[in-house]
Amino acid sequence: MLYLCEMGSKIIEYIRNKNSVDAYTDLTKYMGFTENEASSILEVKTFKSLNFNPHRVVPKAVSAVVYLPLIDKGNGGWFSVVGGESGLYGDGYSSFEVLSEDINEPKKYLSKEQVTYEMLKRQKTQYEL
Repeated sequence: MLYLCEMGSKIIEYIRNKNSVDAYTDLTKYMGFTENEASSILEVKTFKSLNFNPHRVVPKAVSAVVYLPLIDKGNGGWFSVVGGESGLYGDGYSSFEVLSEDINEPKKYLSKEQVTYEMLKRQKTQYEL
């Protein structure tokens, strides 16, 4: 058990001075943590954190909104992900359209991993705060 604590503190020390994108990448790609484990360690939101609901306007489409305080420009720091039928830039299964309070033009046809990357760019880990 002591070994696990020592290993955990070494991992934390390693990621402490990294931004959320770099820390998440190191945890998932190089250290073998899952997306859920990495997001839990860093206390950040990822694609898997999104709760999709039917789109309010576009039939057969989905939408999710999450709030990321670091991008708040007076409207809560909203970050929107949509996909589905025509008129949207993504199929809602493997590709998505992203728009947020700090983006002027939608980011089109992003994979789930790319959506996570866009979310991470707008967050700080618990170790950066």
